[in-house]
Order: sequence, then C-alpha cells, then structure tokens
Amino acid sequence: MYRLHNKAFEILRAEIETCSINDKQGAKKQEIVLKRLEQMQLKPGKRAKLDELRDAVVDVFPLFSETVLKEAAKANRKRSISRKFKYLAIGLTSVAGVIIVINLPHPKIRWFVARTAPALLIPSNMNMDFHYWGAKNSVTQAESLLKSAVNFTDIQQVEQKTQEAEQHLSSIPVWFLGYYPESYCYRFNCSWNFSFEEFEKIRTKITQVETKTFTEKQAFVFLVEAEQAYNGARRELSIAKTQRQKELAIVSMEAAIKTIEEIPPETLAHKQAERKIKKFKRYYEKVARKK
Repeated sequence: MYRLHNKAFEILRAEIETCSINDKQGAKKQEIVLKRLEQMQLKPGKRAKLDELRDAVVDVFPLFSETVLKEAAKANRKRSISRKFKYLAIGLTSVAGVIIVINLPHPKIRWFVARTAPALLIPSNMNMDFHYWGAKNSVTQAESLLKSAVNFTDIQQVEQKTQEAEQHLSSIPVWFLGYYPESYCYRFNCSWNFSFEEFEKIRTKITQVETKTFTEKQAFVFLVEAEQAYNGARRELSIAKTQRQKELAIVSMEAAIKTIEEIPPETLAHKQAERKIKKFKRYYEKVARKK
C-alpha cells in the first residue's frame, strides 16, 4: 500500500493546474507540488491524511481549495472491511434477486432458463422435490392412520394429513412436470421422475383417502345424531304423561335405531354402533310391548 492513491492524486492535480493558470511562475510551482505528490505515490506506508495533503500544497498555493483537499483525502482512505462487506452484500443480494426472478413460477421464464442455464433452476427443483416428498409422506401417514383409527379424533388427524398432502401437491407446478432436471439430479441423485404420472399417483391416493375419510366422518355424524335422538326420545318417554306423548317418543326411538342400522358396515362408526344397537333394541322392544 502506497501513501497516495492514484484517484486522490488526479483530484489534486486537476486543482493544481487550475491554480497555475494565472500565475507567471505557475509551471514551476506546479512542478514542485506534483513532484511531492508523486513521491507520496511511490512511498509505501499508511495513506496520507488531510493535514499531510494540505502541507504538501498550501505553502506553494496558499489559496488551494479546502473542498478539493477534503475530497482527495476521502478518496485516499483505505477501503474499510465493513465497506467491502457492504459491497459484497449488495452484490450477493443482486445475484439472489436475479435467481429469484429466474425461479418465478412463470412458464416462459422457467422453460427458457431450463433450456439455456438449467443449473439456475436448482432452487425450483429443490422446492419441487421437497413438496413431492411432503405430499407422498403425508398421504402415506394418512393411509396408515386411517387403517389404525379407533375414534373420531383419529379420523380428524387423517383429514389433517390429507390437507397437508394437498397443500404440498398444489405447490408443484404441474406445467413444469415432464422436464427432467439433469443438473439437479446429477448433484442430488433424484429418486423420482418429476413426471405427471407420479403426480397423478399421489393425487389419486389423496382422493381415495379423502373419500374414505368423508364417509367415516359422515358415519360418525349419523351415529352421534342418532344417539342423541334416541337418548332424547328415551327422556321424553320417561316424563310422558299422556299416551300420545309416549307413542311419539317410541316412534322417535325407533327412527333413531333405524338410522344407526343404516350406517355403512365398512365404517368405524358402524363397529362402535354394533356395541350399542343391541342395548337400544332391547329397551325399545320392552317399552313398545307396553304401549
């Protein structure tokens, strides 16, 4: 590192030439000051500060511009590490911004980059990979939960997992499937084909689980409503004062039992209803005979 930076030297020289224009001995004075500055340029050491630059010129040019001296001193400062990091940060931010734009879910941009600079799409491919496995894992967990479900809470967890799978799947740009990302797969060893067929397989599984979950939820709704109706009819029967009131309560009880019997046999709700329906029927038959 030399005592005077080239940029600072040029700033000072321009002002020296200006100061020498109307001076009869200007050329000689200019030569003296420039020689001092050139020696500073060639001398290793700490950068010269404002006072040193002023001392080098004002004895020869007393009216030398203070503003120019300050500008030269500023230009002569060593660039700090913080400033270097600042420029580095700006550069990295700019690069990141370009990559973000390139990876926007816009067909024309994405296909153009895929053909010309596929490595720049690695963020998009990583995102697709993440959501593919997210969808696949979520639907697998949903299927497992559905098989082992024992109550309505388990069915709600299945529904939550299918929703997660749907969210992951909706984040995969279908229009970009079928493009095999060679650059990405070379680095990350892809274990799926980024194909529409694989997308549809997961979609089909999600639909199947959603259909089964809906059936299970509806069956539980029927069971709960029928149980409530049965228990309500039983209470009405216990407080009935007229024959008409008793008959209406018994009819409501019968309707509730029929609803429970109509719950689909393949559902979890049906299995739970089987343990209750016999008890309900016994009581119903008992009170119906007394009618």
